[in-house]
Amino acid sequence: MKKYDVIVVGGGPAGGAVAAPLAEAGRRVMLIEARAFGGVCPLSGCNPKKALMSGAEAVRAASAMLGSGLSGRVSVDWADLMRFKQSFVDPVPAKARKAYGDKGIDTRIGSARLVGPHEVAVDGESFSAPHICLCVGQKPSPLPVPGGEGMPVSDDFLSLKTLPRRIIFIGGGFIAFEFAHIARQAGAEVTLLNRSDRVLRQFDPVLTQELVEASRAAGIDVRLNAPVQGVEQTASGYRIICGERGETALKADMAFNCTGRTAAIDGLGLDAAGVEYGQDGIAVNSRMQSVSNPDIYAVGDVADQGPALTPVATIQGQVAAANILHPNSAQVDYTGIPGVCFTLPPLAGAGLLESDAKQLGLDFTVRETDLAGSFSWKRLNERFGKARILIDEPGDRILGAHILGHNAEEIINLFALVIRQEIPLSRVKETVWAYPTCGYELKYML
Repeated sequence: MKKYDVIVVGGGPAGGAVAAPLAEAGRRVMLIEARAFGGVCPLSGCNPKKALMSGAEAVRAASAMLGSGLSGRVSVDWADLMRFKQSFVDPVPAKARKAYGDKGIDTRIGSARLVGPHEVAVDGESFSAPHICLCVGQKPSPLPVPGGEGMPVSDDFLSLKTLPRRIIFIGGGFIAFEFAHIARQAGAEVTLLNRSDRVLRQFDPVLTQELVEASRAAGIDVRLNAPVQGVEQTASGYRIICGERGETALKADMAFNCTGRTAAIDGLGLDAAGVEYGQDGIAVNSRMQSVSNPDIYAVGDVADQGPALTPVATIQGQVAAANILHPNSAQVDYTGIPGVCFTLPPLAGAGLLESDAKQLGLDFTVRETDLAGSFSWKRLNERFGKARILIDEPGDRILGAHILGHNAEEIINLFALVIRQEIPLSRVKETVWAYPTCGYELKYML
């Protein structure tokens, strides 16, 4: 049995954030990946999605300016756009594996399973280490209705050779909304079904409702309170039964289950290692250690804490590595971490939601700004844009920032900096911003 100082299971951003600093510190590290090095974000998540969004953004921007200086029509060539997307995806596995090898990390492709508190089996071979870190991420949740098992999911959308004419997305989260906007701008007829009247629950509810209206204005048929009751595959595509009593039947050429993801812990052998887990994933403490076996760490989406975002996986990995090198030396700080739904327009948030601040009993006001009426949005003929900033005037601080509109994904980074670094509100107000820019509008948001 080959021995290491640390075994890391999962070769995505979370696993890399653990393995790299440990190898650089001189530890003997083995990194095991089941399929391809790089992980979900660069291979079948954030990056390929954003590459496809490039075409959608260009079409939407050009369409908005028709009659205001532009003429003619721009359209998406789906096959060309997919080739463009693959130009980012295809090089990743080999480059990532080589980068790990260059750091002295042993890499292995195979299915890993815990067979003891300090032992991992990979395709019939066994390896041991005093510390094991699990970074296997999540997998799509099955749709729990008749016919829902085996439905196409996000990976299937990202692999479409041709774009279906009629598409139904089931779900009200990041994936459903982002893919709906991509498909619509690429020319598909799109329907989005959500089981309740609330979508994108991680974000400000006032702005999510505004995004629903923006989505409908873009031609997406957003149906709220439309739980799916059954799925039928037909000769021509799909028939989706929805509504509280199953009173509605919708037909589409393709339908995608985008109802959520769950920790990919099946077959991982957690019980053999005494690792506690639940519906939300592996139970960990603030140092990213398993609460039941402190020699095992869980990082990224497979852990039961923190939002499922790539930057969160990275900081969790850094904390795990620090604690392996120097026990009990680091804890994860989730303050001010920004999140973005890359719709058109994008929706972003950082810090506390209004409901969070109320629950904490904080003294705050909400400053709401109509961005669509401001020059930097009007010049692009943007119809939707709003900011809602939570301000604690007596405490001289910004508690939360929530933005819908063009460039929201960049503006939110400024607020994330302010909130995480606890920059006083008064100092932010003193800042001089470049004009005319979207960032300049911060002076009117505070």
